[in-house]
Amino acid sequence: MAMSAPGLPAWAREEAFPLKPESAPFGSQDEAGKQVGFDTFDELKSYLQTGKGRLAWIWVPEHPRLLAPEEEPEMFAVLKKRRIIFAEEDEAEARRTLPLTGLLLAYAMYAYCQGGRPFGFLGIHFLVMAAFGFLYFTARPWWESHKIRKALPHFDGERMRGEIPEARFDLWMGAQGSLLTVLLLSLISLVGLTQFFSPGLGIMDAGLVKPRYALGESWRLFTAAFLHGNVIHFILNASALWYLARRLEILARWPHLAAVFFLSIIGAGWASISWMPEQTSVGVSGVVCGFLGFILVFETLHRPLVPRSARRRLLGILFSLVVIGFLGFRFIDNAAHFGGLVTGGLYALLVFPKSASPHRPVILKRDIAVGGVALFLVLLSGAGAIMAMTN
Repeated sequence: MAMSAPGLPAWAREEAFPLKPESAPFGSQDEAGKQVGFDTFDELKSYLQTGKGRLAWIWVPEHPRLLAPEEEPEMFAVLKKRRIIFAEEDEAEARRTLPLTGLLLAYAMYAYCQGGRPFGFLGIHFLVMAAFGFLYFTARPWWESHKIRKALPHFDGERMRGEIPEARFDLWMGAQGSLLTVLLLSLISLVGLTQFFSPGLGIMDAGLVKPRYALGESWRLFTAAFLHGNVIHFILNASALWYLARRLEILARWPHLAAVFFLSIIGAGWASISWMPEQTSVGVSGVVCGFLGFILVFETLHRPLVPRSARRRLLGILFSLVVIGFLGFRFIDNAAHFGGLVTGGLYALLVFPKSASPHRPVILKRDIAVGGVALFLVLLSGAGAIMAMTN
């Protein structure tokens, strides 16, 4: 399957995937690089039908490079069998976690109605955490299983071929480097460690305490994004940042990641100050929403660059953001989320014209200059948060 035509996006080209190994005529490789070779195609299929595993690529004698499994027509029965395994394992996970997550959710609702403080948390805080745990550990696997079983009767060879673009896109994305994303996540983690060992968790030292900001401590607008209310808050934001920042960096390149990060700090902070002038704010979620807003607009303007099915997943993230914001409206800074989302979207709309090209945008000298300045200011803001908490 030749896919190296210049009119194709990077993930669809022949050279997008590595050359296959010469150790065996057939085999599979997972995302961590572990390879398993076989002498016959039947051995490969039997191996893949035994369990869920971490299947990423396969290789066959007829093709010089690794392939997405969906690209090999004879893998249809194997992939269908694996989907059945996925559904069964997801159902088992939902049943296994239901007693614990259901009990915690019921207890959280009771404590909230009684005005209690379960395990030292405010009632509404514990209720939102319990609801999130139920949705992620029980409702999510059940829904995934339901979707697979519902789609199985319609899964045929034509449908499998239709999934090739998304499969190649996901594998290509996973193989790309994202140095700036790693750097930004490391900076946020470093500030988080400093905050953990600071008296009072450092929120009064470097958070966006609105009365202090009004008295002239304007630097808090920039330092607050690197702090978090608790460990769960940090984990949720870090996970979302890792996914969205990598996608932004890979598709639009690092200067725009740095620029959107810094501008979203400002947009989210100003929105929070304007609409929630009494509530102290911390967290990088406004920036995460800025990434989401940017990607939604950017990928809409560059439709050939990303498969349609992969773009739809962003709507799921946006829906989750709305649900979480609704559940925790009493203590979640929805103003900052909205401000970041709009800032990122406006940046993409103003900087990038609509394009029918399947290629990623070319980085200009001005982009590098703007991105370099933005990155310096982001690093300075993170360092300022550490200094404010340690002095």
